[in-house]
Amino acid sequence: MEIYVVRPGDSVDSIAQTLDANVEQIIYDNQLTYPYELAVGQALLVSGYVKEPDRTAAVSGYAYPFISPWMLEQTLPYLTELRVFSYGFTMEGELLPPSYGEDDEWMIAQAVRFDTQPILTLTPFGPDGNFNNQLIHSVVNDEAYTANLIQNLLDTMGRKGYTGIDIDFEYIMAQDRDAFSAFVRQVAETMRAAGYHTSVALAPKTSADQAGLLYEGKDYRALGEAADSVLLMTYEWGYTYSHASRKYIKEMRKALESRLFFILAASDILPKRSCNC
Repeated sequence: MEIYVVRPGDSVDSIAQTLDANVEQIIYDNQLTYPYELAVGQALLVSGYVKEPDRTAAVSGYAYPFISPWMLEQTLPYLTELRVFSYGFTMEGELLPPSYGEDDEWMIAQAVRFDTQPILTLTPFGPDGNFNNQLIHSVVNDEAYTANLIQNLLDTMGRKGYTGIDIDFEYIMAQDRDAFSAFVRQVAETMRAAGYHTSVALAPKTSADQAGLLYEGKDYRALGEAADSVLLMTYEWGYTYSHASRKYIKEMRKALESRLFFILAASDILPKRSCNC
């Protein structure tokens, strides 16, 4: 039994015909109800269908240290990376452990148990729990603070067993655009030399010159060149605990079909870098 992803124009009958499968079996296996309407992107179990080999995909997921142990255990078998959310830092580059008073080491141990890579997520959260661009401004524009933060990251990752870092900085001021790119480059080079992986989280764009605080402080091409991989935060178009939005699906499809999945690869991010979304 394999998984088939519904495409535009598909119906249960057309899928069965294309895959030489039994219509009634598809309906039964997927608990479809009359009139058997399908949604583009829907995954169907199809008995007897052997699909062509897919390209390798990395699957990442963010999790707070207070996640239910049961939920984490159920999810880890399907993840390549577990991004522990999140570590912070001070104006001077001192590393701050995850808030909420929760320990992250149990998550790392569980990730290792399931052969999933534990990733340290770094965010510039202020005392109010929101992204603070003054923290970013302070660290990326001061060599000593940058060096201090990187060394603290190396010490913590080595001590706890993290295998990489995800830099999730949002609402960066436009004036810090180049300094942030240089910061990511320095982090990535240092981490690479120590055997660690570096990714950077970016809001998905729908145009090269898109305005807004989520975009103007980031040089997408420079960041794509600097980091080992890029995480496209497509959840910016819709969130788990909000109503499922057709607009989210529409925007996602628009980005994919126009190859903005690579965030305008030709002009913003080199396609040689891997992208997750």
